[in-house]
Amino acid sequence: MTAAASLVAVVCTLTFVHFAAAQMRGPLVPLYAVAHGATATGVGFIVAAHMAVAALASVPLGRASDVWGRRTLLLGGMATSAVTSLMLPLVEGGVALALIYGVAGLGVAAFTPSAMSLVGDAAPPGAAGRAYAWYATAHYGAIGVGPFLGGLAAEWWGYHAAFVASAAGAALAFAVGLATTVPPAHITAGARVTFREVRANPRVWAGWIVAASGLLTQGVVFTFFPLLGEARGLSPAAIGLVFLVLGIANTAARVPAGWLMDRTQRSAPYAVGGVLAGCVATALLPHLTERGPLLSLVAGYGVVSGTAGVAIGVALAGTATPAARGLVMGGYSTALYLGLALGSFALGPVITRYGYATGFGVGGVVGAVGAVFAAVLWVKARNDRCRPLAA
Repeated sequence: MTAAASLVAVVCTLTFVHFAAAQMRGPLVPLYAVAHGATATGVGFIVAAHMAVAALASVPLGRASDVWGRRTLLLGGMATSAVTSLMLPLVEGGVALALIYGVAGLGVAAFTPSAMSLVGDAAPPGAAGRAYAWYATAHYGAIGVGPFLGGLAAEWWGYHAAFVASAAGAALAFAVGLATTVPPAHITAGARVTFREVRANPRVWAGWIVAASGLLTQGVVFTFFPLLGEARGLSPAAIGLVFLVLGIANTAARVPAGWLMDRTQRSAPYAVGGVLAGCVATALLPHLTERGPLLSLVAGYGVVSGTAGVAIGVALAGTATPAARGLVMGGYSTALYLGLALGSFALGPVITRYGYATGFGVGGVVGAVGAVFAAVLWVKARNDRCRPLAA
């Protein structure tokens, strides 16, 4: 195994263990909050606090990984996840839950840009698709497994023990991180890039916008499907099964998608098409009540979301040198968590007042509008590169 492949393998291992532990909290926090009197709007506020902090902190912490090194941010992120998981069962009120879950957002904001930047640092030329596919496989595989494990733990042992199990998993990831070595990105001081230079690139903005659009629909699904499922009589384990199917399908699509990106050397059409298909699936989700069609739909949603995720990562990696990769990936993380936060917070009042069908439908429409706008930016950037310079 080459040094680059070894580094990608280490990042994937840390990513899987850390996010499996962190995502155990995903379906539990909404259900735990409702059990202590929270409404759909209150649940949306709690989850949005987590995503908003992650969104706001990802750019500065991504930039910090360019300056201070990737390993420092990785370890800090895993430690934060472990501590906040231990603190969640100590409180019951909505404000306290939002505060602790908000601080937990710092953990993912520190970890995610550094992990994605390390993959970009290690990927050989022409193989970025496969490198990001393996990273995304670990990430989204954990997103699928984590909620399932969290649902089982809550059903067997209760919410408090499930949160402690989440903390133990994050602590295990931290221990593995301490035992591994991560090489620096070898960035010279003269190669530093400012945020002004990055934000002037329309391809970067296109990637950020389509990422936010895709994750807005996921914010709706991950936050409010547990409540929808509970209202229809599903147990926590059955709700976890839905997310497991979604996660497995999402994960299974990643490696073939990476091969496709490397083979075609095109990513933008797959990013936009995948997000648009995911928007349609989101709007349809509340209308399915039978288990078979429901699981089939979430499996399809996972496939198109997985393909889009790899495509966005490859597209953004192509816009960044190592000197700016943490900054660009920090913006990518901000877009992801901002999309999740908007899906959680903005759609909560809509669902409270008009119901799940309307809320999920509005989320799908807004996500589709963002994806189309990103496509326009990519087309404009391509045409500008083809247009001859003025004399």
